[in-house]
Amino acid sequence: MNPIPWKLRFFLSLIHLFAFNPNEPLQKTRVVTNRFMSFVNRWFAIKSKSFYNEAELSFTSNGGHRIPLRIFTPVKTSDKLPIWLYIHGGGFAHGTYRSRSNFCKHIAMQVNCIVVSVEYRLAPEHPFPAAPNDCFEALQWISYNADSFGGDGSRIAVGGESAGGNLSAVLCLMARDKDGPKILHQTLLYPATDARLQHASLETNATGYMLTKDLVKNFRNAYLPEVADRVNPYASPLLGDLHGLPPALVITAGYDPLCDEGIAYVQRLNKSGVQVTHRHYPNMIHDFTMLMMRVLPESKDSVDLIVKEITNSLHNIKC
Repeated sequence: MNPIPWKLRFFLSLIHLFAFNPNEPLQKTRVVTNRFMSFVNRWFAIKSKSFYNEAELSFTSNGGHRIPLRIFTPVKTSDKLPIWLYIHGGGFAHGTYRSRSNFCKHIAMQVNCIVVSVEYRLAPEHPFPAAPNDCFEALQWISYNADSFGGDGSRIAVGGESAGGNLSAVLCLMARDKDGPKILHQTLLYPATDARLQHASLETNATGYMLTKDLVKNFRNAYLPEVADRVNPYASPLLGDLHGLPPALVITAGYDPLCDEGIAYVQRLNKSGVQVTHRHYPNMIHDFTMLMMRVLPESKDSVDLIVKEITNSLHNIKC
């Protein structure tokens, strides 16, 4: 395998400052992970100057709970801007819609779109299907109410990393199956696609690269305590019918426990006739795009590709 760059090896050494016992309850370790995400967002993300507006709002779900949204609007304009719905990662148990604010601002500025980050309910307090249901309701609300925040509800793409990549893929399935709002593109960054956890990279990259096999299992068990749910396509999109889905960008990393299931998803999309761009980074680890955007060439390259793909889809640019 390709060697990990020294900058990333140095970063892996810093991660020990935020290490936690994987056997502790996920509600407790969530605090540590969220602090780490905030640290990365502050010190290593690309920062956008002269950003117009960042606002919070929420709506009441069909179940009666509130679903918060964070709205990133890059410029003041009378034009209705297209929308990228961003779904954060964190194993379905960690993370927050505030954790990647600089990434969201950068996408908004570079694509000239509004980015909406959704705060879905987390496991283990709220296991499957709480998260995909929240995201689907957010998609519906955004589509119907886009005018209220300057967005174009007819031009929506979705995306996210890790668990957020899973939920983005699932959202495309739900929108197709439930006659939901049309999604123009899905951006899947090192997505979790198969909750059976049977792929070889889970073993070859089990330890030493931030995301570990044990942590993946803990996340899966918290999110999907019912074994039967683990083969539900809305939990494991790799096992679903992928025909008729929107074009996709899938990014995978060689030292990621989720690498093989991401590549398998690319193969399934291709066989299903879905237009897919796949970029594999053999010397990168899980979440590398977010970790070092300002200093790691591979991170910047992947962000540039994300911007290009979202721009082409939301602004109808033919390649």
